[in-house]
Amino acid sequence: ARLEDLRDAWVLLAAVRHRFGFADIARDELAALLHRQAPPDGPGFAALIGAVVEASGAPGWCGLTAAGELRFGLAPERARRALRIFVDQTRVAVPRAGGRVMLPAGWQSARAVMVTLDGVPLIGSPIRPDAIARVEGFVAARDGGIDGWAWQPGDPDHAPELCLVGGGMRLRWTADLEVAVDHPRYGARPRGFRIDAATLAAHGLGAGAITLLGGDGRPLYGSPLDPGLERRSAAAAVEQVRRLFPADAAPAAEDVALPTAGIPAALVGAAPTAPADRARGVDVVIPVYRGVEETLACINSVRASLPRGARIVVVEDCAPEPAMRALLDSLAARKRIVLHRLARNRGFPGAANEGIRQAAGRDVVLLNSDTLVPPGWLERLRAAALAAPDIGSVTPLSNDATIMSYPRPNEDNAVPDLAATVGLDRLAAASGAEPVDIPSGIGFCMYMRRDCLDQVGGLREDVFGQGYGEENDWCLRARAVGWRHVGLPSLFVGHVGGRSFGAAKGHLIARNLEVLERLHPGYERVIHDWVARDPMAPGRRLIDLARWRAGAGEAGAVILMTHRREGGVKRRVAERAAAIRAQGQRPIVLLPARIGPQFVCQVHEGDAAAYPNLQFALPAQWNELLELLRADRPVEVELHHFIGHHPDMLGLPEALGVPCEVVLHDYSWFCPRINLVGPGDRYCGEPDLAACETCVRDRGTNIDETITPTELVARSAPRLATAARVIAPSPDTARRYRRHFPKIRPAPVAWEPAVESLRPPVPRADPNAAIRVVIPGAIGIEKGYDTVLACARDAANRRLGITFALVGHSCDDARLLDTGWCSLTGAYAEADAPGLIAAQEGDIAWVPSIWPETWCYTLTLAWQAGLPAMAFDIGAPAERIRASGWGWLLPLGLPPAQINDALISAGRTARGRK
Repeated sequence: ARLEDLRDAWVLLAAVRHRFGFADIARDELAALLHRQAPPDGPGFAALIGAVVEASGAPGWCGLTAAGELRFGLAPERARRALRIFVDQTRVAVPRAGGRVMLPAGWQSARAVMVTLDGVPLIGSPIRPDAIARVEGFVAARDGGIDGWAWQPGDPDHAPELCLVGGGMRLRWTADLEVAVDHPRYGARPRGFRIDAATLAAHGLGAGAITLLGGDGRPLYGSPLDPGLERRSAAAAVEQVRRLFPADAAPAAEDVALPTAGIPAALVGAAPTAPADRARGVDVVIPVYRGVEETLACINSVRASLPRGARIVVVEDCAPEPAMRALLDSLAARKRIVLHRLARNRGFPGAANEGIRQAAGRDVVLLNSDTLVPPGWLERLRAAALAAPDIGSVTPLSNDATIMSYPRPNEDNAVPDLAATVGLDRLAAASGAEPVDIPSGIGFCMYMRRDCLDQVGGLREDVFGQGYGEENDWCLRARAVGWRHVGLPSLFVGHVGGRSFGAAKGHLIARNLEVLERLHPGYERVIHDWVARDPMAPGRRLIDLARWRAGAGEAGAVILMTHRREGGVKRRVAERAAAIRAQGQRPIVLLPARIGPQFVCQVHEGDAAAYPNLQFALPAQWNELLELLRADRPVEVELHHFIGHHPDMLGLPEALGVPCEVVLHDYSWFCPRINLVGPGDRYCGEPDLAACETCVRDRGTNIDETITPTELVARSAPRLATAARVIAPSPDTARRYRRHFPKIRPAPVAWEPAVESLRPPVPRADPNAAIRVVIPGAIGIEKGYDTVLACARDAANRRLGITFALVGHSCDDARLLDTGWCSLTGAYAEADAPGLIAAQEGDIAWVPSIWPETWCYTLTLAWQAGLPAMAFDIGAPAERIRASGWGWLLPLGLPPAQINDALISAGRTARGRK
C-alpha cells in the first residue's frame, strides 16, 4: 500500500485492521485515503467504512469522485441538520435525502472540500480536489488524427473527460477504450482514445495546433500538437514539385532548389567564420513547472557563482503548485531573479523560447530547474562556446544527460547532492579532458550562442509537446548551416532528471524520437554511430582516474581478482573487500569483461558501477593497468577466480612484485566443468585425466575458454605451487585439491563463524500437519534440481504428508510448481533470506547438492533460522553437519521414495525437539 499507494491495497489493509480490532488505525488509514482518492464503488466498501465509523465513534465519512460527486455516510444516531459542506469558503446545500451531492462547477480548482457534522470533520475531510481531479495522460498524432491514453490516479474507476481546444473550437471526448499501456505504477488503469482526422475536421479542428486538456484544466503530455501538420507538409512539398516540374509545361529553371521532406541529420553546412562577440552578455534561462525544493536548490546554486552582468531569467510555465508561485514571487521581489510568468502551460519548448526572447541580444544558457551547478560553471561554459567561431552550443557532463552522462553514458546514474556535484566537478576540471564534438547538445544545461540563435531561430513548439527532442532538432538545424556542438567533459552539473513528466516520460520520448527521425532522416543512425565510437570515453576515463587517485590511502591496498558471475564467490569477495576496508587498506577488485574478442580488465573498489570507465584492454594496456595498481602500493593479490580473465592475469602478483594468495571456491583449477558433475548429471567421482578429457569433449567447458583438463592442470600447478598461501573454505575441499596437486597444502579457513545453537522450534497449531521441507538457494542441476523434482513428484504420486518450500528459484520453476507439492518465493536479496526462510514455518531444511560443495552459505541460513538440515554425504555441507550434529546425512544417489521417507522421519523428529 505504501509503495504503490494503491487504493484497493489500502482498503484491504483497513479491512484487516478493523477485523482484528484496530478500528482507530483503520479509520486513520481510510481518512488519509479519502483525503486524496475517490471512494470505491460497490457495497463492500460501504459496509467496511460504515463498520469503521461505528467502531471508531466517528460521526461519518465522505469522499469525492472525479465526476464531482460528493458521497457521504453518517453514523445512524447522528442528526442530519448539523451537516455542513464547504468548497473552500463557499457553502454547498445539503440534500434532503441520500448521501450524494454534485459539487458546483469549478470544484477542481478549489483548495479543499470540508465536510463536518456538529463541527467535527468526517472521515476523509478535508478532501483535496486537485488530487481527485488530476489527469495523467499522453497524446500523439497519428495519420492526421489523435490517439493517446489518460486516467485519473485519484479515481481509477472514472473514464476521464477530455477537452480539445484549437482555432476557437472545442470538442469534448471521453477516454474509454481498453488499452494496454506500459505504465510504471502497479494498478494503473490508463484508458485509450482515438479521434480520427474526419472527426477533427467535422468539429473545426482539422488544421492548426490542438491542446488536449484533462478535467483538471491541464494539457496532457504531448499536447499541444498539430495532427494535420505532416499531411499539410507533404501536400506542400508535392505542390512545390508540381510547380517546378508541371506535367503540362516545360520544367522550371535548373537552379531552382528542390523541396525536401526533412533536413538530413548527417548534413553539415559551411562553418561560420565571424568571430564571437566577447562583449555580449549571457542570461541563464530556467523554465519552471514543478518541484519547489529542486527549483530553489537550483537557483541558489546558480546565484552562488553568478558572474557580474549575468542574469537569472525564470520562466514560470503556469506552475500547479501554489508554493512554487509564492517562492518565485519572493525571489523576484528581492531581485534575485527576473521572473516571467506564462498565462498558460506551454511546455519546456515554449517556456524556453520565452526565456530566449527575454534575453534578446544576449547569449543563453538553457538550464533545467532540477539541476545543481558548481562554482565557475558559467565562465567555463562561456569560454568553451567562444573558443571557435563555429561553436553554436556547449553541454557539460552530468549524471543524467544521455550521451553526456557520467560515469555511465546513456544511463541514469546516481543523483549527487550539491557537495557531491562540486566534488565531481573539481575532479573533472582537474582531469584535463578536452572538449569533444557531439551531434547534439542536451537541453538540461546547454549554452546557446546568440549569433547561432539569430540564424537558426528558437525551439519548435509545434511538434514536441512538453519537451524531449526539441533541443536535438535545434542542434541539427544549426549543424545544417555550419554550427558545431561541443561536449565539455571538464565541467560536471548535477541533474535530478524527468521529475516534471511522471509516467508519461517514456511515451513522450518514444513519440518525439519518431518526430525527430521524420524531421531529420538518419537521426537515429547518426546517434548510433557516435555512441558506437564513443568519443567521450577518454574524458570519462580521465575523470574516473582522477577520482580513483583521489581515493588512495596511506596503508596500501589488497588486490582481489575474481569473476563476474553471481553466487558465493561474489559474496565472499564482497566480504573480503569490506574487511580490508575496515582494516584501513584499499580493496581493489579486478573483474573480467569481453568486448567482442577483446579481453578487458575492470578495476573498482567493491562496486562495479562506481568506476565503469577504468577498463584496460589486454594485453595492449597491461602496462597502464600495472601503473594504476602500483600507485596504490599493493601488499598482496588474492586470486579468487581466473574465469573470464586474460591468461596473463595469472602472472599479476609477480608483475607487481607482491605475494599471492589463491582462494579455492570450486574445482575450476582442474575441472573445466567447475563442479565435478559429469555424465548423467552426477558427481563424476574425480577420475583420471583420460576420463576427464572424454567428459569435456562430450560436454564442453564452463570456464569461458576452450582448454582441456590436461592443459588446465598444467597451467594451474605452477600458480598454485608458487602461491604464498592456498586457502580452502573446508577441510574436504583441501583434501580433494591435494589429490590433484600433491605439492600444495591448502589451509582450511571457514567462510563464516560457527552457528553456536539452533533456535527452538515454533510450536505448530496442528501437530499432524504435513512436514514442511525448506530448500534455500538457487537450485540448478548441480544443486540437486533433478532430485528435488523427483521427490516432489513421488510425494504427489503417493499423496505423502510432506511439502517443499523453495526459498529462491530453480533452473525450471514451472515443472516444480506443476507437481502441486512445491512452492517458490522467487529470487531474493541476501538480506531478506532469513525472514523468507522463517516465513515458511518449516520443520527441516534440505541442501540437495549433488556435488562436493566447498562451503554452503544457505546451510548457515537454515541453521540461523532454527532449522536442522539434511544433505547428501558429500562435500562441505556433509562435513559441517557431521561436526555440528545439527542434521542428517543421506547416501548420494538414494532413490526419491527413500529420500522422502527420510525427510518425513527427520521432520517429525525436528518438530518434536525441545
